[in-house]
Amino acid sequence: MRNLTASLLLFCLPAIAVAQTPSELSTIVIDAFAKSSDGWSSDEVLLDDARRARFLAAVRTHRPDADETTCNLMLLKLRKSGKLTVKATRRGKPADDRVLPIAEIAARTIMEKFDIATDTMIADPMLRQAFDAAALTVDSDVSLYDVRKAAFQLRKSRRLKPELVLRVADWEKEVVVKPLAEVRADLKVVPTLPGVYLFRDQTGYIYIGEAANLRVRLTQHLTDSDRRSLADYIQQTAVEGLSIEWHAFPKTSPARQVAVRRAYESELIRSRNPRLNVRP
Repeated sequence: MRNLTASLLLFCLPAIAVAQTPSELSTIVIDAFAKSSDGWSSDEVLLDDARRARFLAAVRTHRPDADETTCNLMLLKLRKSGKLTVKATRRGKPADDRVLPIAEIAARTIMEKFDIATDTMIADPMLRQAFDAAALTVDSDVSLYDVRKAAFQLRKSRRLKPELVLRVADWEKEVVVKPLAEVRADLKVVPTLPGVYLFRDQTGYIYIGEAANLRVRLTQHLTDSDRRSLADYIQQTAVEGLSIEWHAFPKTSPARQVAVRRAYESELIRSRNPRLNVRP
């Protein structure tokens, strides 16, 4: 029996190896795209739920156990390398400018949490679902197709470049997002740790600051902020539309030093362009 099992494995292994080669997968993906895209571009196929489902179904007629993420990333790779020669003339309209800040906030939230690139975020079904959920926390009425498209537009214009400071300054940080109303109702949800905080709403990032004690600093902002522009904005804006994101660091981390926190804060101000900050 053992010899028979070994013989069967030897017989099957070459077929498995061939079936999993990138060259064969690329051929399958190109064929599936040609049959299912109906003239839509590769980006449009991945961004739209129905088109993406048709593409994956076409792939699985050849490879029933095909992994969705692998197939989606292969489609993008083939397009970028110029090997996706299928004619694609149908493209949706560009995302509305109103959606761009929502896409940026959602994308940066997921990219920070999972340390991934934009393509992977859209290609992987679990990460795409997390991105969609993050977008809906910013604006519950936003079109998920539009916000995904906006994320791709931001990526292509290089406005979603990875922030080096977030990779270097890991230090076991905890990133939390809370509605401003919830924080105001119970300031104890904010840790008494050093860190950086970001006020944001549907229009993008509003203000970014640093603090030796996040709870103390945010309490000041929410009672009588010494930053008049921020205080006026909070007073004049519907609180329901505002949220606070904070990056809290252990007390023993380098972020206990004000110079380190300010360097971290400056990088976020540079990349996220909050409206009420003086540029570093």
